[in-house]
Amino acid sequence: MIETAIEQQQDAALPLLRGLGSPLVWLHCDSRTRLNKLAALSDAILQADEGAAVLLSYPPECQAPVEMPRRLCVPCTGDASVFARKVTATVRVAAVLVASRTLPGDMIAHWAKTGTKVVVADVAVPRVAGRWSLAPGHARRVLSKLSHVFVASDRMRGPWCAAGLPEARCTTIGTLSQAPLALRCNETERDALSDALRQRTIWLAAGVPEAEEDLIIAVQQEALRDTHRLVLILHPADPMRGPALHARVSAQFNAALRSRDDPITPETQVYIADTEGERGLWYRLAVACYLGGSFTDGSSFSPMEAAALGCAMVHGPEGGRFGDAFDLMTERRATRRLTRPDALGRMLRAVLRPEQAADMAHRGWQIVSEGAEAAEILVAALLAPHQEAR
Repeated sequence: MIETAIEQQQDAALPLLRGLGSPLVWLHCDSRTRLNKLAALSDAILQADEGAAVLLSYPPECQAPVEMPRRLCVPCTGDASVFARKVTATVRVAAVLVASRTLPGDMIAHWAKTGTKVVVADVAVPRVAGRWSLAPGHARRVLSKLSHVFVASDRMRGPWCAAGLPEARCTTIGTLSQAPLALRCNETERDALSDALRQRTIWLAAGVPEAEEDLIIAVQQEALRDTHRLVLILHPADPMRGPALHARVSAQFNAALRSRDDPITPETQVYIADTEGERGLWYRLAVACYLGGSFTDGSSFSPMEAAALGCAMVHGPEGGRFGDAFDLMTERRATRRLTRPDALGRMLRAVLRPEQAADMAHRGWQIVSEGAEAAEILVAALLAPHQEAR
């Protein structure tokens, strides 16, 4: 039943590929961590070439990435050569990037047969699946069809070359990051809000579900006792809750509503950001943020978004689809993870201290920047066939 449902989703995706964009780059992965990395890489591809499109195939057990223009996300199990044949019969695939622990030998053979450039990244050891995986020399034959393999460190080159990959086709590029491109913002709006909020300390609660609204309101009440000029930018997970949330918050605070263009005054204590597509603006304005949903069903946003824009972070234990990114950021002390909601206020006050916020922001930026060069190299490699044909 599950396989039938996946096939139905794949078949439904085929007509959508027509007219999606050109060149079409196929990104194929096998885990949640690699899915987050390839989703971020797809952002870079689409920005590098305004005509390009991306087909992103991912394990069915993973939560589907957020929909975006020129990117189609489709669940895909293992070595799905039938699906590969259907796709290439529908559209021309310019290049494929495979990031899976076991290389899909049958898919790679088909892509190579159709003249598609196939590269591999974020794979430490060459393992090959497929109908002939146990046949002598099969792995070497599959590797011979790869255009290039990009590895994270020099020590990873050895296994690939020993398996039969020519040294000239193996390049060290460092670790591929899960960090998406920095969110943009309207610079005019940023300047206007910065002027209105001058000399004020700002914190952001981003993507707050209704179940956490009481918590955020209580934290702001508590924090105002220590920092009376503190401003909370409250970004609800559901923008439609803006007016109702404003009516509720106004009973306790001097509040303003973004969707109504309420002005920010020196007395404003809570600014309800009930609009979509402006997270880049809020992260830039805030010293620190709480990532909403991390005490309930899981955060809707990657911590890499805030880190890319210099915003220190506090969050609960539930990372949702971005659990691996939260683990990495916590391990490197770029965020502060809490297990109890009642500790949020105390931790937030600590993170808002200038020296603490600056240290966390620096640590977060280091993580984000580590994978930037690797992403640039992969984007160039994947778009090269199309650019050379122009």
